[in-house]
Parts: sequence; structure tokens; C-alpha cells
Amino acid sequence: MKTIFNRTSGVLLVILMLPFFRGCIEQKDTEAERPVVELLSPLPCDTLMFGEDFRYTVRITDNTGLGNISMDMHNNFGHHSHGDHETCIMDPAKDPVDPYTNSWIFSLPEEKLEYVFDTLLHLPALKDENTQWDRGDYHFHIYVTDNDGYQVFTTLDVKVL
Repeated sequence: MKTIFNRTSGVLLVILMLPFFRGCIEQKDTEAERPVVELLSPLPCDTLMFGEDFRYTVRITDNTGLGNISMDMHNNFGHHSHGDHETCIMDPAKDPVDPYTNSWIFSLPEEKLEYVFDTLLHLPALKDENTQWDRGDYHFHIYVTDNDGYQVFTTLDVKVL
């Protein structure tokens, strides 16, 4: 009988102590606001050219501070979608032969609550000496992460010739 009493007492003690320990654990305030991304350049449906540079400009705001921005570019020859964004008049669907893909990652100033990210990107003219990239419909995936790790995603459709 003594063993049952000790187990019961131990369980009861743990149950009674839970509110005390829970109160001692620091609760991290979860973020209610996610970063806001405003695309400034290129704009939806703009035409970019292989073999040329283009300005990539995004205004980013956040209530706690910034982290990084990453972008990847891939073809949209099959007319797929990545959520709710402005779409463009597209070329007829086609199978990719030599599609262009690329990814970029940049750090943002952590102490800033608002920042205009501006960089010059280059689209190479050729895949190799003899091969041109497929021209047509492409889009960017744009991911912005704040300094708390909260991430937002948007898509930008463009034409690349």
C-alpha cells in the first residue's frame, strides 16, 4: 500500500507543480505581422532580354527587422501558377528544351525596418557557345525572411526574349 501512496503523491505533486513551472518558462511573443514586399522593378509582365542586365528593385518593410531575400527564376512554358499574383498574356504552351534557371540569395540589413533592395542582375545570352536559352514566359519566386525567421513568398511573371 505504501508504494501506491508514494506514486500517487509523486503524480499529485507533479500535477500541482506544472502551473508553477509553466509560469517560469519565458513565452516568446509570436509575430503577428509578416514582411511586406513591394515589387518596383521589373514589374509584372515586363520583358527582359537575354544577354542584358536588368535592375531588380524591391521595397521591403517589417515590424521587427529584416533577414534575407532569395529569388529563383524558372520557365513557365506550361502555364503553371504559384498562387495569387498578376499574370500576363502568355505564349502558347510548349515543352522546354534549354530553359534558363537561376537562384540568387542576398542578406538584408537586420536593423532596418524598411529597405529598398536594389541590384543589377544579368541574364546570360547563351547557355554555351552554340546554344541559346529558351525564350518565352518565365517567373521569379521571391522569398523574404525577417530577422525572426518569418517568411513571405510572392511570384513575378515576366517575358524573357
